Amino acid sequence: MKLTSALPVALAASLSMPVLATPCCAQQGKARHEKVISQYLRCWGGEFDLMNSTFAPDVHLYQDRLPTANGSEASNLVNRQEFLAFIKRSRTGWEKYGFEVIFWAGDENKIAIRWRLAAIMGPDFPPKIPTNLKAGDHVTYNGTDFLQLDACSGLIKQVDSAQDLVTFFDNLGISLIPRPN
Repeated sequence: MKLTSALPVALAASLSMPVLATPCCAQQGKARHEKVISQYLRCWGGEFDLMNSTFAPDVHLYQDRLPTANGSEASNLVNRQEFLAFIKRSRTGWEKYGFEVIFWAGDENKIAIRWRLAAIMGPDFPPKIPTNLKAGDHVTYNGTDFLQLDACSGLIKQVDSAQDLVTFFDNLGISLIPRPN
């Protein structure tokens, strides 16, 4: 009889215990964060074969609205294919296009990266972007990307990007506010 009454007590006690890591939890820590950052930046650098081992299939990108001829446009992406297409569009027209890490911080499944674009204009820079820069000119600006990793796979499941677009467009010679003549 004592054994039967002890079972509900043991069950109740086990429910109040903290949940421990499950076998699916991905490795965490500095080494894991450095690997994710390296792969993330290498994807942006053109190593597209790393996409599947870097991003979750349903990765989401949220970023600042981008100016267009008809106002501004949101570019919220919802899967790996859209993210890859976005990276390829972003790289169009540049002779060199990559990012340097200024600093980063990580905690468990979250990483923040402060970066600087290191780019050189190419001869086929999109003509629809009105700039007086020419091929070979250097362009830079800063931003911060916040990466959220999937707890089981360790893949990037969400990117929140905050960019200094005012500086970027100014460095391209584009004024967002009309300048007086």
